Formats: sequence, structure tokens, C-alpha cells
Amino acid sequence: MDVCEAILSLLDAIMLYHGTYFKRGIKRTFEELSQFPLDGKFSEGIRKISESKDVTELRSLAKSLILYAENYTSKVTEKAIPTKESLSGTYEEMYSNWRNKVEEAAVNNDTYSSFVNMCCLQYMISDVSADVNIGTYDIMEAYNPDCPEDNVRIYDEFLADYEKIYKEAGIAVNRFSDVDKFYGAYVGEDDL
Repeated sequence: MDVCEAILSLLDAIMLYHGTYFKRGIKRTFEELSQFPLDGKFSEGIRKISESKDVTELRSLAKSLILYAENYTSKVTEKAIPTKESLSGTYEEMYSNWRNKVEEAAVNNDTYSSFVNMCCLQYMISDVSADVNIGTYDIMEAYNPDCPEDNVRIYDEFLADYEKIYKEAGIAVNRFSDVDKFYGAYVGEDDL
């Protein structure tokens, strides 16, 4: 019931985003959705939910639909191309805020910490991608609660892709050999 309510709310959000509403009833939902530039995975996810008997799968599918609809409806204007001004500091923030914590969670087999840190990364990716065309990344689709070591690999693969976006935007990743070097850069000392 809760997943159905979520689907109906998401469908209404998509229609309202386009300034319209459903006019033809439930049987023609997908026909009405086809008039919009939605990824086919959105409708496919809805169909999969209606066929699923597994609670875990329902949650995963619902989460994917919510993330997709959130990203889709937040497109107010065409997304900007990645530039130094729009991305500078984001890689470093993603790395310094959560990367080592994901690794520590793997060492300690701490699923909760791994989960929360991967979610935080996903939130930041969603935030950046709302305004800047960096592509679509669904970190939580790849998240593996059974093997926190996999999450370190997933995190590192994303960072490697993101570093390419950085380079294309003309940004070099800031890396520091120790905390003193970082602090010096942070407070503006030039002796890096």
C-alpha cells in the first residue's frame, strides 16, 4: 500500500511538473506518460513494483523511482556544462567527507556506516547533478549491504569517473600529503 501511494504521488508530481494531470484513467497511465521525455526505466520500475513479491526489491525499486522523479522534476532549466566555477571543491568534499569512512566501515564490517556514507555521497551527487550536467549516477543501486568492501570499490570507481569530469572542466584535484598542507591551503598560506 505504501509503495502504491508513493507511485501515485510520483506520477502526480511528473504530471504537475508538466502542467497537466492524468485524464484517461489508470489503464492508460503509461500511454499518458509516453508524451514526456521520461527514461523508460521509470515506467519499467513501476511495472516491476506491481509484479514484485519481495519487500527488499520493492524498497529498492521505490527508492530508484523517487530519486529519478526528484532529479527529473528538479530540472528547472537546462543543466550547465561542468565548469571550474560550478564544480570546484566538490571532488575534494566527496573524498574528504566520506571516502575514508566507507573504507573504515569495510574494515570493521559496519554495514550501517557504509550505508549512511554511501547515501551521503548519493545526496551530494544528486545535488551537483541537479544544476550541472555530470551524468546520472545511482550509487545506491550498486550499494552492497552484504559486502562493505564492494562499496569501497563502488566509491572509488565513482571518484575515478568524477575526476575525469573535473579534468574536462579544467580542474586539478587538490591532494595533500598531510593535514598541515591541507590546513595551509584552507587558510590561504602559499607555501604548499
